[in-house]
Amino acid sequence: MTSARRVLVVEDDPAQRADLVDYLRFRGFDAHGAASAAQMWALGAADSLVLLDIGLPDGSGLAVAGELRRRHPETGVVMLTAYDADRMRVEGLSLGADAYLVKGASLEVIEATCRSVMRRLGAQVTAPPATPAAIPGCDWRLLPEQCRLLAPDGRPVDLTVTELSFMQQVMARPGTAVSRAELLAAMLRPETLNNIRNLDGCAARLRRKVEDTLGLALPLRSFYGRGYVFTGEAHCR
Repeated sequence: MTSARRVLVVEDDPAQRADLVDYLRFRGFDAHGAASAAQMWALGAADSLVLLDIGLPDGSGLAVAGELRRRHPETGVVMLTAYDADRMRVEGLSLGADAYLVKGASLEVIEATCRSVMRRLGAQVTAPPATPAAIPGCDWRLLPEQCRLLAPDGRPVDLTVTELSFMQQVMARPGTAVSRAELLAAMLRPETLNNIRNLDGCAARLRRKVEDTLGLALPLRSFYGRGYVFTGEAHCR
């Protein structure tokens, strides 16, 4: 079995690239971003897993996938693109991609695909990081006027305006799934692929922020890749 692989996220959209890298690092991967094929080659793609967009500023991701397979047959390639046509899917897989995902896929599906491809290629796959213990029987409190979230033990976490809006929606209905469409509507943002991915990145950063700041698990769970549910006791002012 070979050593654990890096993940290279080759995506020209800065927000989507940052969200993917941030989430994968949060989940224990050695993830790095590249805005173009040239940056990917400069970083070195050998013995890596490459998440590859089709529409790159310096060429077609399909051509890059074929070149990756020729130069580095040991490299894992996962196409991640907005193109959902069967023709594009067949072409990507025929050129050597190990998997083909559409950009509407949830971050959990992307993570699971990365782990599956790594296992098939014989790389060491680290287990997802353990979730810190939560404090049962106590309320999480949201203080909108201070842009703060209070843990059950009273310790605060400072939130951005976007994070605050997100938490207001899910904490207003604890135990009930809130769809991405509802969350984006509350933030006055259209339901585009970019905004959906940014929303997923916001959730990932919130989890990591609470864990890093408090050593606690934020009781926020994905709901079948379509939205989020706050599973703790909540109190909103």
